[in-house]
Amino acid sequence: MIPFVIVKTKAGFAYLRPEHIVAVNATDSAECLILMTDGVTIAAIEPAEDVVARLEAEARDEDDAAAIIKERN
Repeated sequence: MIPFVIVKTKAGFAYLRPEHIVAVNATDSAECLILMTDGVTIAAIEPAEDVVARLEAEARDEDDAAAIIKERN
């Protein structure tokens, strides 16, 4: 299954693939801009720290899954 990170935006929610996120720019203590590949930007209405924490958690889960697969082979 393809993992998505759900981010709250002004218009609702955005479902983003972590591998397409280039940077997270903290514009305010409660808002941030998410810079994606191909020049797309997403205006989120949640703190950058929260978005980055979810991205890091997703990366750890992916690393753990890869390690389990490697052990089984």
